[in-house]
Amino acid sequence: MLTWISENAKWVIYIFIIGIVAGLLFMDTSALQTDNRPPVGTVNGEKLSNDLFDVRLRQIQSQQSGLSEEQAFQLREELFRSFVQQHLIQKMMADVKIMASVYEMSKDLRTDPPQGIDREPMFQTDSVFDFVKYEAWLSNPETYNIPFMQEYENMLKTAKIPEKQLRVFIGAGIHPSSLEAKYKVLKRETKFELLNAQGKASSFDEISVSQNSIDSAFKAEPDSFFVADDLAKVNYVAIPIEPSAADAERTLEYVEMLLAQIKDGVDFAEVARNFSEDLGSATQGGALGDYTPHGVWVAEFDSVAFALDSGAVSEPVRTQFGFHIIQSLGKRIDNEEEQVKARHILLAINATKETMDSLETILKDMKTDVDGKKSFEEAAKVRNLMPKSSNWFKRGGEVSELGHVPGLSSYAFFNPLRPKDNSKTSDILQNSKWVALFEKSENLAAGSRSMDFARERIEQSIKAKARANAVADYLKTNLSTIEETENVSIDSAVVSFEGYLPGLGYANPELYRALSTAKEGEWSGPYTSGQNAVLIKVLKKNVPDGEALNSAVKDELSTAWQYGTFSAFGDYMRNLESEAKVVNNLDLYYRE
Repeated sequence: MLTWISENAKWVIYIFIIGIVAGLLFMDTSALQTDNRPPVGTVNGEKLSNDLFDVRLRQIQSQQSGLSEEQAFQLREELFRSFVQQHLIQKMMADVKIMASVYEMSKDLRTDPPQGIDREPMFQTDSVFDFVKYEAWLSNPETYNIPFMQEYENMLKTAKIPEKQLRVFIGAGIHPSSLEAKYKVLKRETKFELLNAQGKASSFDEISVSQNSIDSAFKAEPDSFFVADDLAKVNYVAIPIEPSAADAERTLEYVEMLLAQIKDGVDFAEVARNFSEDLGSATQGGALGDYTPHGVWVAEFDSVAFALDSGAVSEPVRTQFGFHIIQSLGKRIDNEEEQVKARHILLAINATKETMDSLETILKDMKTDVDGKKSFEEAAKVRNLMPKSSNWFKRGGEVSELGHVPGLSSYAFFNPLRPKDNSKTSDILQNSKWVALFEKSENLAAGSRSMDFARERIEQSIKAKARANAVADYLKTNLSTIEETENVSIDSAVVSFEGYLPGLGYANPELYRALSTAKEGEWSGPYTSGQNAVLIKVLKKNVPDGEALNSAVKDELSTAWQYGTFSAFGDYMRNLESEAKVVNNLDLYYRE
């Protein structure tokens, strides 16, 4: 479960307790020690365990490889959120004294075995989970003296089974009726065969929006533009990380050394497996698949590969990917087309430490100037760098141009536990593409309202509405003679109230209004959504017959309670979380 969570960087509420504790199955946590460090976080003033968080994080990381900086950050944040949720629900369970019986724990062990246990060799017969072996293991009293089983038993008692009980308790008020089920089925299963005349919004001019219009929209609905999360803006300069000519020369020297070894008789495939940076072909000894025609590979590689005699090895070839050594494995003519089979060794040209140091030196000198008397803009221009202003971003967010930059959130968002830094700028930060220096510009606290933050959203909304109205006016004017033109496309469609119609979108109120009010056999509308408008002509309305309807209603009733309890529990957990006072201190320990 933890693997699934880290791969998807998402949290599914109804399994969070099971997922977070299942990792203890094959881990002895008795070595966890208490320390005096600030906690990784607090929930309503109560500390979350640093030690336990470290253990969980190491366990997840041991199952992962090749995570990007951004993925590693998201993994920690999602794990932190799971700890918050687990703390809240366990606190609530303790308050209402929900607990598990011995019978319930015994039943759960058999009906829902610990995750991963079905893959343990001791419980398999012919590579298949053998429940008889598992049952015999559970029936042995000594099993429950094993540390991980003691921990799992405690998890069943305090978390997993109480959570199931809580779900049933919350879902007890969910009572779907046959009338509700019939309504939902009719919405889903009633199909409309129709023609859809969709205005081409791009054919209509975009209007300019005045500041007065934006101000009026903001003042009319200020609560529509509140800030949900703490936000920040920064000024920054960024230098792209690009290899220097010296870096290319060093890479070429290394490639030539490998080429010399091959010419001296070292097996090409062995060199490829050990040194090639094309991971896809390296494991295959550098082989690039079957016979390949002209035009598949980049031009520089293609021309050399086709010029080689069978078995011949090329001199180093430079492409956008780096330096290649190519060996031809033969040619053929297929359907009058020349093809070649080849393998290669690739060494990418990367910026060396010396290059990185030179880029960082530029920004370190700029940082010194800014911490002195120069403004950020002045210090940048002296070095022929262009200072820029970022978009608004939240904790863990990114600057549009740069992408995720490790350390930026820690700099941009204040944490009172972090040692005070009197510098006016960030440390020199970098990701795989940029080296950058940042200066704090603006901050917005969650719950505040900001015209600056809302301006772009308001402007785009006004433009979209104006364009939709222009399209609607055009369609309405030509309603009686509507035909396909450069401004209108007409397509046939089959759609339900919960379906999708181009121009109106998916299962929204405007689609419902359109299908409810359209007259069969004639054009109706216009109906607007986003920046577009449509006319529809219903050709035929297909309502499910009595037998099909009754069958669908029964199916709907059988799943409605399960879905309803799932939604209710999710809402309950989201409310618990939103009302809690949560402090996240991950930036004290992990540089994102």
